[in-house]
Amino acid sequence: MVVVVTVWVVLPVWDQTLPTLVACLDATLRRIGGAPTYVLTDNAKTVTVEHVADVAIRHPEIVAAGRHYGCKVETCEPFDPESKGGVEATVKIAKADLVPTSANLAPAYESLAELADACFDWCERVNNRVYRETRAIPAARLVQERQHLHVLPPQPHAVALGEQRLVNDDQTVSFGSVRYSTPPGHVATKVWCRVADDDCGRRTDRSRPSRDRPSSAVNTG
Repeated sequence: MVVVVTVWVVLPVWDQTLPTLVACLDATLRRIGGAPTYVLTDNAKTVTVEHVADVAIRHPEIVAAGRHYGCKVETCEPFDPESKGGVEATVKIAKADLVPTSANLAPAYESLAELADACFDWCERVNNRVYRETRAIPAARLVQERQHLHVLPPQPHAVALGEQRLVNDDQTVSFGSVRYSTPPGHVATKVWCRVADDDCGRRTDRSRPSRDRPSSAVNTG
């Protein structure tokens, strides 16, 4: 997803589900310090459910998320390289530097958290050097652009918290075909579950989650 400001934000994730997408939107907006008028993304099914008479029909949850943050979610024109190119170019350039290959000699990552640190460091580097097209430093321009961004809500949108699961009598929840424990006192209540970094986080509210290691491998491809 490309937010319409001049800085780069790259976030590695486990999947492309709706909770992950909204969580990335929340993290991106908080990193840049506000919400622009609109954000531009590709036509994934988590964003556009279908096209009717060339009109994009948005996923109701993504519409609600945009309303929550005070910005409109727009999508590229289908089969239009000119509008889609900016989104794809961002991913292509970031992967060329961050994904380990024989060309860039980047080291392998032991965890998603390690990859996330590498992405953050990469963003710091590219955002603090002169951008050829604008002849300006993105981080410096963001200071000015931030004055025009909308104030963010204090809490993330509920979808960003993950999928709801019912806590069983043994204080566990089933998520991704694996059982995870929860803190005491939540039997028969619903919690949110989502894989974040190298953990499966369970939230009973929007405070700090409890975590376990997930039963899935890091995929940087």
